[in-house]
Amino acid sequence: MKVVVMNFSGNVGKTTVAGHLLKPRMAEAPIFSIESINSGADADGLEVEKMKGKKFGELVDEIMPLDEAIIDVGASNVEDFLKLMQQFNGSHEEFDYFIIPAVKEKKVLADTVNTIRALQKIGVDKKRIRLVFNKVEVDDEVTAEFGPLFGLAESEKSCIVRPEATIYANEVFERLKAVGKSLGDITADETDYRAKLRQAADEDEKDHCIKMVALKRLAVTANKNLDDVFRVLFK
Repeated sequence: MKVVVMNFSGNVGKTTVAGHLLKPRMAEAPIFSIESINSGADADGLEVEKMKGKKFGELVDEIMPLDEAIIDVGASNVEDFLKLMQQFNGSHEEFDYFIIPAVKEKKVLADTVNTIRALQKIGVDKKRIRLVFNKVEVDDEVTAEFGPLFGLAESEKSCIVRPEATIYANEVFERLKAVGKSLGDITADETDYRAKLRQAADEDEKDHCIKMVALKRLAVTANKNLDDVFRVLFK
């Protein structure tokens, strides 16, 4: 499965979707970050290959022989990415799904609608365009907060929207940036930090253990949520 994560708006959680939702559940999939020409690990401890949107042809050549790939398109590169996908006629068929993360701000909702319509314009079938609702509070009514997107899906039959594809707000994602680790790293870490805390020799080590205990607890809730989202997103 090859998945593109994109939205004309920035700060919608594309890295959360690519790195924390998709990557742990698509273990063999490399992440291609379409935003700069530098390579390396990003702030969330994820190994990515970075390139500019104008290198679309090189990207297609690289992913064509792969069984799995995750393509995280930065907001400033979406326009180039779409133009070149149109220029390389039929190249959108190289991607199985286009995942569009959205948050409930008015401008983002408008940009999300434009992203869906831009994909439609180049011939992407509605069944391959799927929405993820991100940074949602547990007491929010998803269909109300994201009403324009549900309305678009109903009136224009342009994408797949399911209220269960909701990533709830969880401070674990901000805390991960502070420690430079991915959610997968935290989940795989079997260290008993409560035991280490009792044996800690200095305040720095104690502080680290306390932070890691909190991270691991938050990670359990986040992972359960992401398991549910992944399951409903691709059913």
